[in-house]
Amino acid sequence: MNMRTKIVIEVLEHYLKVSVGRKVAVEPLGNLEPRSISLALNSILKQNKCGKNLDVSVVLSRNKITVRRVDLPSQDLKEIEQMLGLYLIRQIPYHKEEVFWAYQNLGFDGVSNSHLILAVALKNVFKNIVSSFVPVNILPEPILMSSQGLVHYVTDAARNKVTLPVSYMILDIDISYSDLVLVHNQKLGSSVVIPQGAVQLKNPLEREKFNAELKQAIVALNNEIPEAHCEKLFLTGAASSQLVSLESILDADFNLEAQYLSTKEYDNFLSSGLKDISLSAVLGFNYQVAKDDLRFILPEIQIKKDMKLKLQQLMILGIGLIYVLIMLGGIALVRLGQQQSYAFNLKNRVISLGKNAKELEDITSKLKIARQYMDVKSSALTYLNGLNRLCPENIVITNYNWELGKAFTIRGYAQEIPDILDFTNTLSNSEIFKGAQNRYTRRRKLKDKDVIDFEIFIK
Repeated sequence: MNMRTKIVIEVLEHYLKVSVGRKVAVEPLGNLEPRSISLALNSILKQNKCGKNLDVSVVLSRNKITVRRVDLPSQDLKEIEQMLGLYLIRQIPYHKEEVFWAYQNLGFDGVSNSHLILAVALKNVFKNIVSSFVPVNILPEPILMSSQGLVHYVTDAARNKVTLPVSYMILDIDISYSDLVLVHNQKLGSSVVIPQGAVQLKNPLEREKFNAELKQAIVALNNEIPEAHCEKLFLTGAASSQLVSLESILDADFNLEAQYLSTKEYDNFLSSGLKDISLSAVLGFNYQVAKDDLRFILPEIQIKKDMKLKLQQLMILGIGLIYVLIMLGGIALVRLGQQQSYAFNLKNRVISLGKNAKELEDITSKLKIARQYMDVKSSALTYLNGLNRLCPENIVITNYNWELGKAFTIRGYAQEIPDILDFTNTLSNSEIFKGAQNRYTRRRKLKDKDVIDFEIFIK
């Protein structure tokens, strides 16, 4: 079975970031129209020779998301979701129908509250992303928040180099904004967007604004999670050039030690000359997507996934039915072949037996003929012998007619009728001629003598 190619995509205002496996690519965008994004994405996929078996994740940039840390007095998931729905109406400056939202449960404090990270983004942001992927036939599975990708990125970059403390901060500088993240107990505790990025930091005035925004953000995060005592801040992305200037601010004002972290993949990317773009979130999610990472669930994508799953199930069912039909067809053909072979053999047997039967009929016919000669009672000689023995001198037999299985007829004459009657009675009382009857008598002249003709019938 082929492994799915892991792809992570992030869309910025002027660039498209994509990681394919452990490789990274950046493609410039003329605008944020779906067609422009589709063409750039298709170009990267073709360059990396990506097939159809893709595991696609989308990263939503932190500057497009409103994040709140929320404490709710409940541990029941259904109750928490209902409370978050009410919180959205009261605290978020958008209509509930205009946004998609997601949350991560950071755990129960052991007293009364569950700590949550709530993320809210406008629907049109997602609509633009989904529309961009339709032409390239890609269905993104999770839509993730970039801040959590930074946590995974630092975990990967620090492996075998730095021991990560229980609580620390991450400052990721991208081309047009920066993201300050507080990590507590290996989870995203909260996040603050700073509107200045690598491009703006090249301007001294914007640098001053950035420093002020950074100080306010650090104070806000420390106040939001007072139990997290951070002593270290990791710089990522395009922050390597800012390390020296930030070290003095962080150490003097917040007692934070600054350290820049990067991975081999990002170092290879920097050699291409694009040094103002951060790939931390993309590479972080390429390294790991945790089960409890915050995920936006879009109804359109969920419906398409369900339809895709049902289509796969129908295809499997269809293939199974076709296989069963083929098997049944094969069995039927085998049975039909066996029946035809049996019928053919049976026909040959009938023909063979027919020939034998004809021979038997001939033998039977011959036996019947032979039987009449072998049966003493029905033998012609027996009848002649009996007739000769029973016929008196005053009876003259002129003719007899006999066929096997039919009547026996005797013709003759006598001079007196009583003689004929006596002869008939004699025959009738015998075993051979039993049932003899005189059929007729008739007087006639024979050489000047009167004689009486007779015919005796024996059934």
